[in-house]
Amino acid sequence: MAYSYNTIFSSLLKDERELSKKYADILLLSAKADIQSKLQYIQRSNNETVAMLLTEATGRGYKINW
Repeated sequence: MAYSYNTIFSSLLKDERELSKKYADILLLSAKADIQSKLQYIQRSNNETVAMLLTEATGRGYKINW
């Protein structure tokens, strides 16, 4: 089965959005500062990766459905 790039990017954005919500929930429940710091670092890294991927995709002319 062939998937379009729009389907792949839309799925990626949906998954990233859900992951961000889960990280936020864990951060609220976490009392230890070192765990919060690590989770924030991971979340920022994920956000930056998705942003770079979307920038590259739009630069190549792909239409991304938000």
